[in-house]
Amino acid sequence: MSLTSGSFQILDYKTDCFRISLSGALTGADVQQLRQEVAQSIENGYGVVYVDAKGVSETDLSGINEVINAHYTLDKAGKKLVFLYQKGSPVETWVETTGLDKFVATARVPAA
Repeated sequence: MSLTSGSFQILDYKTDCFRISLSGALTGADVQQLRQEVAQSIENGYGVVYVDAKGVSETDLSGINEVINAHYTLDKAGKKLVFLYQKGSPVETWVETTGLDKFVATARVPAA
């Protein structure tokens, strides 16, 4: 998995948000890196964290469970997670299978 991150602004939103962009495989072997980045976003005081999984080409239940863990970790810290993924991707299959979108804010973009 490749991970990049940084802050960005949303029009009409008072503070910066934080985006964690993932690409490649989001599997059990890769989740520690995402967990550390979420913890860092909390330490840096971001109120909204976007996990951008549009570039994820492979995932498994462990990867999706880490997104759920990120949601609960941020929620306990009074922060919000938005999970962004692409329609027709392996991530969408897992979102539908797990019902993740019922308790985590999600955004789905059209297939490229």
